[in-house]
Amino acid sequence: MKTKLPNWQIAVYALYLSDGVSRRVPTEDVALKCFELAPTSFSWVKHREYPDKDVARTALVDARKEKYGALVTGRAGRGTGQPARTKAAPVSDGWILSQAGVEWIIKNKSKISEELNYSEQTSHRQEYQRKLVRIRRHHLYEEFQGNPEGFAPSLGDLADLFRCRVDADKHTWEKRFESATNLGQIAEDARILNFLEKCKASLELQMADS
Repeated sequence: MKTKLPNWQIAVYALYLSDGVSRRVPTEDVALKCFELAPTSFSWVKHREYPDKDVARTALVDARKEKYGALVTGRAGRGTGQPARTKAAPVSDGWILSQAGVEWIIKNKSKISEELNYSEQTSHRQEYQRKLVRIRRHHLYEEFQGNPEGFAPSLGDLADLFRCRVDADKHTWEKRFESATNLGQIAEDARILNFLEKCKASLELQMADS
């Protein structure tokens, strides 16, 4: 039976189920999850047994639009006329939920799963919690809890927390913070989010001084 949900809503939910809270997910992987959730809406026209990547791509592009809430960021590969990938302007295939998208998922996932007759696996929710455990156990988070107002992490400690080089480019740092912030949002953990804000403010200050 064809679902009443618009394709962009299914694509956002599929991205969430594909670990799109904490990492960029390839378009093909989202397409497969969309097909699993709603095969009638995301299959080829003639050969219904195959998922249609282009339908999923279109749905993700729609979900990226302001009129639908700008719920995802990313793109589907490098098209004609697009610049080659560089450190300054990386261009690659992949999608991740925006902060607005995480908020939308929190508000709507129960309704979406019911409409699609899909039961989210406990292991999926546990995986997001497992990623947050690493942040909660890091010594920087302990320092923050002990003295939130005076918290001033070093660049080296931030690089250790976010698993990147001290001299990583701005885009890399932004991706790390994007993923961690999304995890804090999906867990609805205000203290983690405050911690990440403090970390980001400290990073920006140190990078401005360097």
